[in-house]
Amino acid sequence: GDVTLRNTHSTWGMNPSSAMRSASSITTTCTSAHQTMLFSATLDGQVGNLVRRYMNDPREVSIDAPTATVGTMRHLFLAVHRMDKDRVVAAVADGAGKTVVFCDTKRLCDKVAESLQKLKVKASAIHGDMTQAARERSLAKFADGTLNVLVATDVAARGIDIDDVAAVVHYEPPIDVKTYLHRSGRTARAGRDGWAVTLAEYNQHTTCRIIQRGLRLEPQPPIEVFSNDKRLADLSLFLAPANA
Repeated sequence: GDVTLRNTHSTWGMNPSSAMRSASSITTTCTSAHQTMLFSATLDGQVGNLVRRYMNDPREVSIDAPTATVGTMRHLFLAVHRMDKDRVVAAVADGAGKTVVFCDTKRLCDKVAESLQKLKVKASAIHGDMTQAARERSLAKFADGTLNVLVATDVAARGIDIDDVAAVVHYEPPIDVKTYLHRSGRTARAGRDGWAVTLAEYNQHTTCRIIQRGLRLEPQPPIEVFSNDKRLADLSLFLAPANA
């Protein structure tokens, strides 16, 4: 019969090129008069292109207005050395509890997860190259505490809806404040405190300051740490006055 309603939900983050081709093909096939509804976590990038190209006089409805992070989230920027970085992540997770580590690429996710496993951390990668069943198994193990750390890409992390995540670790400074907030929002839920920890190598300190300004925080240089720093076992010690 004739199509009168078309509902598009974005899934192209896992395989953007293939999904965009499918969405475009479905859109061009529906030639009869119909209503189009598109649901997406964001309306920029390829999703924005789809809206501009195929939707006629669209109306945007946002469930949640853009807001800053919740008050129970604490931000920490740490200067680390590349060879010691994974040990710092392991120390943070050991002290904080359930931790989500964000990496920019699927390959890096696998590398970091493997490195953490060698350090005796109960960690698993989660990204778009994994089957849905494998991702769901990892999420279930993370939820019940079998896994302590998930190493995730931005898109795969959309399935992480767990209230007791104690810390989010940005393995590298995010490209912008929007990405920082999206990632960090996996912690400090349901009234719980949470930590957003950004790791920066020597050439990434400027990016940290840009993020700090975007968060309306007073720009501060990242705190240099090594994996044997006792403060990593209790992140609140980083916020204590130097003479305390």
